[in-house]
Amino acid sequence: MRYDVAVIGGGPSGAVAAAVLAKAGISTILIERNLKNVKPCGGAIPLGLIKEFNIPDELIEKKLSNMRARSPKGRYIDMNMPNGYVGMVRREKFDHYLRSEAERAGAVLVEGLIKSITHSGEGFVINTLNDKLAPLRARKIIGADGANSITANELHFPPNELKVIAMQQRFKYTPAIQKFSDIVEIWFDGEVSPDFYGWIFPKADHLAIGTGTEDNHHNLKALQKRFVEKIGITDRPYLDEAAKIPMKPRRSFTQTKAILVGDAAGLVTPANGEGIFFAMRSGKLGAQAMIENIKNKAPLHNYEKEFRKLYAPIFFGLEVLQSVYYRNDRLRESFVAICADDDVQRITFDSYLYKKMVPAPFSTQMKIFSKNIYHLIKGR
Repeated sequence: MRYDVAVIGGGPSGAVAAAVLAKAGISTILIERNLKNVKPCGGAIPLGLIKEFNIPDELIEKKLSNMRARSPKGRYIDMNMPNGYVGMVRREKFDHYLRSEAERAGAVLVEGLIKSITHSGEGFVINTLNDKLAPLRARKIIGADGANSITANELHFPPNELKVIAMQQRFKYTPAIQKFSDIVEIWFDGEVSPDFYGWIFPKADHLAIGTGTEDNHHNLKALQKRFVEKIGITDRPYLDEAAKIPMKPRRSFTQTKAILVGDAAGLVTPANGEGIFFAMRSGKLGAQAMIENIKNKAPLHNYEKEFRKLYAPIFFGLEVLQSVYYRNDRLRESFVAICADDDVQRITFDSYLYKKMVPAPFSTQMKIFSKNIYHLIKGR
């Protein structure tokens, strides 16, 4: 059968895109390589995303407004979000729900790993490794198949330039672990990650502990082992997970008949590695641009233009932050010290919850700027 659009990848970006397309009357097929796959992910989503996509309360396992940052020397800075919370979701449940929403909207959901994508006439022919699935035809393609996107490779998009490899372990709650059940902890510590950070994310029935580092630069398993040791946990995890995270948008993620969204486009922010929000927002924006392209011949490049207009300042700001403060433990110590400032916390959390650059009074900007200069000099 021929479809208007084939969405390749059934994670948050692909599922959202398929749902938006199907609701608009665009014939859509959603191809997921493994419907039982559990995506390694911290699973933290901001309040703004929960509201925009009407995420059901039952999918939010924890609503956390308390957070703690730890420095290399063991200094803790406690922070709280008076105007919102971080929602913790479990990706296997979350992704299943989003795919179900796409099906309810009218998208066809199939399982199959992509083997090849070839141009044919006015569209594409898609072959999978699923013997029961005949070659699929589509006029347009949305690649939503992650950091190692086969779609991007087959259609010759520019490569993902920077990838972090992340590892996470899940621990069942025990009396020793229960104390972490109601707070998010972020560790800025070279022994845990020389160029990223470590996280402790509580879920309903388990604790997710993970760390990351630039691909092939360090021994990730050794970093994770050291992290768990430093936390003081002696229990054994019941699940180990690992995945690559693209930390920089591709130079281009649109073509005349195809676009990339989510991790496939490299839309994970530097410094904090946040991906779910940008996956779902890019899926929505990309699908809207695809609808305009099919119905009104508007160029697909409008999607990339709009995404960069909305979020390029956030990506740039976080890239600068990571390049400045994540280089060594002296600078990480300084970064955590800055986090103690009430204005820094307020601006950070207000921006995080709704992904908007929050303006601050000039006096506040100058105070934060001065503190940055002081701590950078001290860190060096």
